[in-house]
Amino acid sequence: MLIPFIFLSMALFCNVANANTFSDGVSSFFSFLNKNIIGQIKKDFCKQYVIAFSSGEWKAGEFRTNLGKNVCTDYSANSEKIDDLNGDTAMSQTDIPGTFSVNNPTPDVYAPYFIGGGTNLNINKIISLTNSERKDNDPELINLKEDNALTNVAVIRVKDMFAHQYFEHNSPAGDNASKEAVKNGYSYITIGENIALGNFDGSAGLVTAWMNSPGHRANILNKNYTEIGVYAEQGNYNGQKVWIAAQIFGKPMAGCAEPEKSLKDNISQYKISADNILSNIKKIESEIKLLNAADAQTYTSKVAERNTLAGLYNNLASEIKTLVTEYNKKVATYNSCIKTI
Repeated sequence: MLIPFIFLSMALFCNVANANTFSDGVSSFFSFLNKNIIGQIKKDFCKQYVIAFSSGEWKAGEFRTNLGKNVCTDYSANSEKIDDLNGDTAMSQTDIPGTFSVNNPTPDVYAPYFIGGGTNLNINKIISLTNSERKDNDPELINLKEDNALTNVAVIRVKDMFAHQYFEHNSPAGDNASKEAVKNGYSYITIGENIALGNFDGSAGLVTAWMNSPGHRANILNKNYTEIGVYAEQGNYNGQKVWIAAQIFGKPMAGCAEPEKSLKDNISQYKISADNILSNIKKIESEIKLLNAADAQTYTSKVAERNTLAGLYNNLASEIKTLVTEYNKKVATYNSCIKTI
């Protein structure tokens, strides 16, 4: 298209030069050329460039596309390819388990309660010895911190076993450590219980008995637990004076920060806005394709409107991608935190 035009412009130059002085002819020729022939061809070319590039018909890097970017500055300012939000802004789901793990080993830890009265059990000593066992068996295990809610659960469990004369993880009424934890406002990721009945050689003898039982040992050395509650009491069980003790282990939900709901809401709202802007862009592009070539003013206005919206869309798309990346990192951190296996 451009080569035939070059020959035409040379012919016109010769005709004008014969009628006027050379310098006047050059000036008049280029004035006529810019206002009429070049101007119209530029409009036609740039109109085709904007539509073809926006629709993807002309690809980035092609000669005609590069030419359009350089020549059609009035038409293509900020007219970059619209960022695609499909496929790279998916948000992870918080992988919250429907049922949290409860670790209750078979309650087989007891000493023959008919042998003497045993030695008093000390709650603080039991916790200290439990943490010592954790460190001795695995230096990377953290010390369990005493928690008031878990301590309350331990108290309730021990007193209930004495009151209803049973030695099980589930009471005759169907209550257990996990239910009592919920009643006491303890939201947990995982929870476990060790119980013991009998007369022991002090707190050390009790912890040793638990450590000699595989299921109870597993609870004491469980890497997922971060908190503990302990209670021990001496009372009458089946006509005998014995001790019942309970260890309640837990990992609280509060220790794992969920991604902020406001962050997810912002992403959703931004995506709605981006979809609306994209819809308007496509509508304007459809209108541009239907415009008459002679209606240059409307065409220029529509192209400018389209490009403004494209700039807004791309900025919003970039912000969405940043927020989604941040959200997904927090989801991954949370999911890692709540894992109990």
